[in-house]
Amino acid sequence: MRYTFNFICCLLFQTISFSAFAVALNQNDSLQLKSAMWHQVDLAKPTQGEQLVNAYHNVSTPVTSLYSAHGSAIAKISLTTTSAGRWYIIPQINYLDSGVAFYQDTSGIREIADFSQNSVTQSAIVMHSQAFELQLEANSHGVLWLYINAKHFAKPVSINVIPQSAFVKLQFYINSLSLVSITIMLTLACMALIMFFKTQHRVALFCAGYIGLHGIGWAFAAGIVALLFNYHAINTHYFGMYIFAFAIACASSFAYYLFNFDQHTRTGISRFLKYFSITAFACGFLNLFLPFHWVFYLAHFLAAIWVYLSLKLGFTMLGMKDFRAKYFLTGNLVYSLSLVIFILSHLNLIEISSPELWVLIALAIDCICILLSLSEWLKIKQNNYIKALELSRRDPLTKVGNRLQLQEILDNLDNFYLIVFIDCDNIKSVNDHLGHAHGDKLLIEVTRLIQNALADIGEVCRTGGDEFICVCNVQSAQQLAQLILSINESLNYIHQQVQKHWPLSGVSYGLASSEECNDYKACLTLADQRMYTLKHQRKNKRQVQSQHA
Repeated sequence: MRYTFNFICCLLFQTISFSAFAVALNQNDSLQLKSAMWHQVDLAKPTQGEQLVNAYHNVSTPVTSLYSAHGSAIAKISLTTTSAGRWYIIPQINYLDSGVAFYQDTSGIREIADFSQNSVTQSAIVMHSQAFELQLEANSHGVLWLYINAKHFAKPVSINVIPQSAFVKLQFYINSLSLVSITIMLTLACMALIMFFKTQHRVALFCAGYIGLHGIGWAFAAGIVALLFNYHAINTHYFGMYIFAFAIACASSFAYYLFNFDQHTRTGISRFLKYFSITAFACGFLNLFLPFHWVFYLAHFLAAIWVYLSLKLGFTMLGMKDFRAKYFLTGNLVYSLSLVIFILSHLNLIEISSPELWVLIALAIDCICILLSLSEWLKIKQNNYIKALELSRRDPLTKVGNRLQLQEILDNLDNFYLIVFIDCDNIKSVNDHLGHAHGDKLLIEVTRLIQNALADIGEVCRTGGDEFICVCNVQSAQQLAQLILSINESLNYIHQQVQKHWPLSGVSYGLASSEECNDYKACLTLADQRMYTLKHQRKNKRQVQSQHA
């Protein structure tokens, strides 16, 4: 009875093998099976090999390609070996809800692997695809049965058969590049988020969204999240496509704020960026109610628009000498090229190995450039703030400090200080007789003379139309006495120099020190009084001289 059963199994195996896709394996060569081998079937995830065999025989001919299809499919591959070895089978599938492998030989048919994307029993991990191990004896003959089921087959499903030595290198290459690229994106996103918390600028928030959502989306698509947090009821690999619309919305908003379109007159490209961002954001929520194949194609449509929009924006702004565009354009040139390759491969127009890696590496480069463009924006913002702050503390005519800077100086006085109040005499007469241009020249010249005389020992500020205040810090009371004598001589010299060019004018001044007053306010009042006393003395002297003349 036992021999009869084995004889029947052998006959059945020979019959099945005759019609299978035949492959001879060796330890030196990797194979890629692309011919029409898939039979679409109406079959739930099988638990026994006989279910696959029966479903296979109910379908007469294989489909040319599984591209853009959905549902279940079966492949039957006849394998022969000349030497014992270990091979790895890699079905090139982006999204896979169910994947089961059975092996059939003279001893019967048995399950050898569950390579579903949410399976926790995977014997080999290759990001962006699935893999399982197949160990065979020398001179063996058998049939490999594959069952796959997905909501959408993004591209034609080929099968790679790779010897163990080559697989280890391929696994390291794909996994390391994927992990490094995604880690770079998530790290840069955290940096941008920290910048937002520190500055509260929207551009930093959208930069974090741009980089971070891309990184999170690819972490889902590559299978990293599924490895860390496995949910049997949910295939998290699909989430990358759902997140993409939000990532593109953030990218468009980031570009909008990066080039300050929110502060300028609206242009065609600024309106397009704004409305494209809103549309992409709305598509992200709409995707929750759409079949996955619509989500898939909508994501590719948004990507195609972003390729055109980002390149046009980059070249336009670079042509306007906006140097933030050099980083923005460099990153998006690389990213756009990879997106074009990615889209064309998913449209079955080109065939390329690992298009996902192209996008990941390019996206990591793009994210570095994007963060550089953000840092350039923040640098420009900081420089503008410093310039505005400087201008707010500087007198535009004389280029010395104004009342705001004077107050800062007064608030930081030491124990010993001297305040000098200086006023230009008869500035109104100069303006009336010679014109305001001459009055301005007088003020500029007086400022120059004061700075030459006092800049090394104090800070000079213009506090009114013709009034200046100089504040001098010293170390001791003895230095105050010496400084008062020196400043009196300097100001008398300035008065004489001014009168040489403007006989109607001159400078009056008053000094007050910390030794005479309790605080700087009292010093200001005392110096002001002394300045007006000197001014009146000179005025009376001129009147007496004119009467005698």
